[in-house]
Amino acid sequence: MTTQIPSIYKAVFLYWDPPCALWGAFMSFFTRDWMLDQFFLESHTGTRDAAHDMLLYQGGGALVGCAILNGVLLRYTQDIGVWKIAQAAILAIDLSLLAGTYEVFGKQGRLSPTTWQVGDWVGVIITIGVTVARISFLADLGFKKQKTK
Repeated sequence: MTTQIPSIYKAVFLYWDPPCALWGAFMSFFTRDWMLDQFFLESHTGTRDAAHDMLLYQGGGALVGCAILNGVLLRYTQDIGVWKIAQAAILAIDLSLLAGTYEVFGKQGRLSPTTWQVGDWVGVIITIGVTVARISFLADLGFKKQKTK
């Protein structure tokens, strides 16, 4: 029995999330100084080192993995179990990113949205949006109940 996946989840996971993830990966790979400046502001010494690069490459790789899971794997199958496993895995990345952002912003005294830069707003809104979509999907929100005979 195949479960009909609601259109909103298909739109978010197949069409919105992969380009956003690839955009984030591109920035992690090719605009590393800008990425550090966005997250660390004044506390960043301005000198990127190998440890920064390693973490940015790892984050970029995770985002490429997200794009492949959503943009390729989910087009390959309509198996709801596979979709849920993929979203649970990506949710772990989203929650880690949000926790890290909260910690860094807190240490910088930037928890108030009035202190955020444009890049902060974009990153937080995208991440919270897809996190809410993943949690809703995993909770079967919007799925039609199938009648049993």
